[in-house]
Amino acid sequence: MTSVNTPKAPSVELTLKSNEKCHNEKNTLVATITNESATLFELHFQKSFSTPPPMLSLGMLQWGTTPIDHRLLNGARGVLTESQAREIYRAFRSSGIVLFDTAEGYGGGTSEKRLGRLWKEEVTEVKSNGYTSKDCGGTVDTNTTEYDGEKAVATSDSSSEVLLMTKFLPAPWRFTHGHFEKALRASNKRMGISKCPIYLLHSPMHLSRGVEYWVESAAICKKKGLMDTLGLSNCSADEVRRAVLAGEKYGVPVVLNQVHFSLLDYNSEALHDMPKTCQDLGVSIVAYNSLGQGLLTDNMDQDKLKRNKPARMMKIEWDDLAPLRIAVRKIADAHSNDKSRNVFETREVSMAQVALNWCRAHHTIPLVGCRSIRQAEDTLASLEWKLNPEEVAELDALALNRCTLDSPVWKRKLFVVLASVVMSCCQWMDILGMGVVKQAAIGMKQ
Repeated sequence: MTSVNTPKAPSVELTLKSNEKCHNEKNTLVATITNESATLFELHFQKSFSTPPPMLSLGMLQWGTTPIDHRLLNGARGVLTESQAREIYRAFRSSGIVLFDTAEGYGGGTSEKRLGRLWKEEVTEVKSNGYTSKDCGGTVDTNTTEYDGEKAVATSDSSSEVLLMTKFLPAPWRFTHGHFEKALRASNKRMGISKCPIYLLHSPMHLSRGVEYWVESAAICKKKGLMDTLGLSNCSADEVRRAVLAGEKYGVPVVLNQVHFSLLDYNSEALHDMPKTCQDLGVSIVAYNSLGQGLLTDNMDQDKLKRNKPARMMKIEWDDLAPLRIAVRKIADAHSNDKSRNVFETREVSMAQVALNWCRAHHTIPLVGCRSIRQAEDTLASLEWKLNPEEVAELDALALNRCTLDSPVWKRKLFVVLASVVMSCCQWMDILGMGVVKQAAIGMKQ
């Protein structure tokens, strides 16, 4: 894509010290103070959209197709069929959603392949119906059906542009710019695109390399036309500052930070510092785990909480959660009975919708993973209404203070190591022809 266009605004100088050995001198970072309500699309993709798209992203963590995804990561339900994934993807696209999130670590890249297949189907159908490439998010080569991000910026509008974003996992055995580039090229190939609109650093945690090194890698790849912008994931306020500073030095825009952001995290000190830093530096927040791994939905109860692994990891007891859940349910009931709503009037507002709208009230983009069309429809219904300021304040006061950014560094690094091992196992399964289990193939077009 073309260069980032950041709105003009007053500037402030921030003095930072980088932890990277090659940048240990004191540096000055000039940050743009942006309108708090400005979105990722308004800040960094102005030419792509005539009007800002809906503040929602579809996450594909559970869209991998390997035996590991089927038997271990997705529980008793197993993987999504291709038909289910297609139905969910099309529901989001028909509602104007443009931001789709995957990673090489999700099913060892099989989630990326699935997203690429669905996007390519959309492109092919649009072409067969006599529309132009503008209608499916960019210029399409008639032979390769590849996405050209730079041309897409010049030709697309708010209802057609698609931003596919994926992530680089800094595995312990990856420690050079070449490793970064090789991973990016592989992800682009799996998704069927020539340039990645937003390529994320999945974690700043590496055994030897700091975040600045990977930002330099991204700048090298940007110059080669392999990516447009850099995103971060699981970065603290200090890590965001360092990444933005490095981005200004090397010439690659850092546009977002994807982090745990929900009513389970909000009153954490670490989480309060990070959003303010992101706002000051023009870095948007994509809020994953916005539903608290199901803890903030109607399906949760005391018995299920006892078996919920995230709840055990965060040491959340029912008594901790109950006041918040009662308030969320009360607000949902109030909006279910709101006669001023002219759409979805017969649909009960769910607790999940309240949690998603709370995230949007804090100017973040909720990232949601859906396993059924019913979940997708409920998620999309949240776009039809908003919380009022009093409701937001009430939920703010009741929010918990569990936050992964507070975790010790050794735990964060261990997680990356374990995730890297799982990714490699899934990749080898795919290489050996075992990348798509029978259930995942249901509905797959030849």
